[in-house]
Amino acid sequence: MKWPLAALLGVSANIPDPFAGEPGWVEDSHTDDYRAYTQDAPNGDIRKVLLIGSLAARPKDCFSVITDYESFPDFMPFVQYTKLLDSKKIDGNTTISHVFFFLNPPMIANRFYTIALVDEMDPDGINGAFRSKWTLEKGPFRKTPDDPQIKGHVKWGFKTPIEAIFNDGYWLFEPLEDGSKTKVSYSVWTNPGGLIPATIADKANAIALPKIWAAFKKRLAEKKFLKL
Repeated sequence: MKWPLAALLGVSANIPDPFAGEPGWVEDSHTDDYRAYTQDAPNGDIRKVLLIGSLAARPKDCFSVITDYESFPDFMPFVQYTKLLDSKKIDGNTTISHVFFFLNPPMIANRFYTIALVDEMDPDGINGAFRSKWTLEKGPFRKTPDDPQIKGHVKWGFKTPIEAIFNDGYWLFEPLEDGSKTKVSYSVWTNPGGLIPATIADKANAIALPKIWAAFKKRLAEKKFLKL
């Protein structure tokens, strides 16, 4: 089933989105608290993924969990190591951070990347909302597993770790019911690199998405922000 983007975003229809104006979102799966969609990418590349759900937790609490980057290895699937390389507060609502990620996905070589994240309160004038939006860092903050700051903190097998080709996305948390609940939007478009066919990468994303959602909910519960 195809959905227009405005319908997918519901109350967020006016929020600029990396995929705004692009048709063809198709529902891939759903549960009681989220729906997942995919969209074919240009030139047969890996599909874009969009998850929209709701939780009985406050937006700022969701945001605090998802921006605690150095704790990702404690709860996020496949994340072996992270390092916060730099963080600067731009104004009262915006912080820009650079974070190195080292992943341990099943059956394939380890992956790594550095991303630049823009973390915002009230993004695009949406009162009470929070957004963490990222793209791959290719500038001075880019790190590899051999970097002195990273080496010794990561482990891999006989296969050399591979750097992701691109990774763009966001988490968006919007208030529902006067802020006692949250509409959660998670969007990602990534190519893990290596000789992995797009169809296999798409399957891996489909497997990872419910794991990420479950891990996020569990972490919120551990922090006493959500009752499971």
